[in-house]
Amino acid sequence: MPNLGPVELLIIMVVLGLIVALVVALILVLVRLVGGSRPPSHSPDLADRARALKYSGHAERAVMLVRGETGMSHDDAVQFVHHL
Repeated sequence: MPNLGPVELLIIMVVLGLIVALVVALILVLVRLVGGSRPPSHSPDLADRARALKYSGHAERAVMLVRGETGMSHDDAVQFVHHL
């Protein structure tokens, strides 16, 4: 087996680095596809409960309910309750 010089070692390290980078990128893509970026779902039960709170005069409690169950921002939850 011939001796490996600095150029050959550098080429091997670059190739191994590219392989590691591709594996890490593939893992990140798979994690996002599996469950990282799903939009919040608005189940009919949540909308019904928020609507009932809104029409009984408790709109802010409806906003808090929507925020608690979906993780929406305050402004998004206000818009959701407003459109009920």
